[in-house]
Amino acid sequence: MSYNRVNALMYELILFISRFWPGIKANPWIKRAVINCVDDWAEFRTQIVMTELEEDIDEIHQAWDEEEKKNSFTYIEEPSDGSPVQEILGGPIRVKATWAKEPRPSDTNF
Repeated sequence: MSYNRVNALMYELILFISRFWPGIKANPWIKRAVINCVDDWAEFRTQIVMTELEEDIDEIHQAWDEEEKKNSFTYIEEPSDGSPVQEILGGPIRVKATWAKEPRPSDTNF
């Protein structure tokens, strides 16, 4: 749906002027202008809000993509050591995560 930009801007101008001169909305010509322009103004404001919302959504998606890159992990399959079990099942599998810090020596010594 398209809108008349002049009507939308006229409505914005009436709102702005009415902040400083509240009695202007009682004028019959202003009342008619407000009634005539309100639909175009609503469409105008809706398009502005939707544009801002799309920009916010793009920012959120970029932040999610960056977070996913930081929180990724990989599987590493090592070759088997030659034992019959590892020949059947394959070598040990390790998971390497980018978000995990290196373990302290006290964490691995039991």
